[in-house]
Amino acid sequence: MAEVLKGLTCLLLLFAQKRGNVKHLVLFLHEAVLVQYVDTLKLAVPSLIYTLQNNLQYVAISNLPAATFQVTYQLKILTTALFSVLMLNRSLSRLQWASLLLLFTGVAIVQAQQAGGGGPRPLDQNPGAGLAAVVASCLSSGFAGVYFEKILKGSSGSVWLRNLQLGLFGTALGL
Repeated sequence: MAEVLKGLTCLLLLFAQKRGNVKHLVLFLHEAVLVQYVDTLKLAVPSLIYTLQNNLQYVAISNLPAATFQVTYQLKILTTALFSVLMLNRSLSRLQWASLLLLFTGVAIVQAQQAGGGGPRPLDQNPGAGLAAVVASCLSSGFAGVYFEKILKGSSGSVWLRNLQLGLFGTALGL
């Protein structure tokens, strides 16, 4: 449902950019989505990864306490930074690296407390599966976000067009 709403919103914004001219919008979308299909297909990768990420979040939240999930999911900041360094050749300052290390340490402490707590947990929860799902979700989030940024920087299409293309793939994959 979120992908459908995102697609409709982007479609409305593109319609406004074309000053309400339906014919110009249809011609523009035909050219941008179908004729330049290679650019459109590039967005299948992050769309697939975002769909996977959303499903992993459901697995994670159903197997971890909500607070543990929220804290652990902050690792997506670390993974995004690492993928930015690797894929976009960004450099981080010492303060930024120290902050990321502090974030990782905090998440590790929460996980260690959760594992050592020994308190009661629902029988249908599997903390190992939840942790694996949230880590995989963080990795996929970081990669997809940086990959999408790389696509945006390497193309002339607007953010609204690219999000519409993401929404098209996301809706198809979600169904």
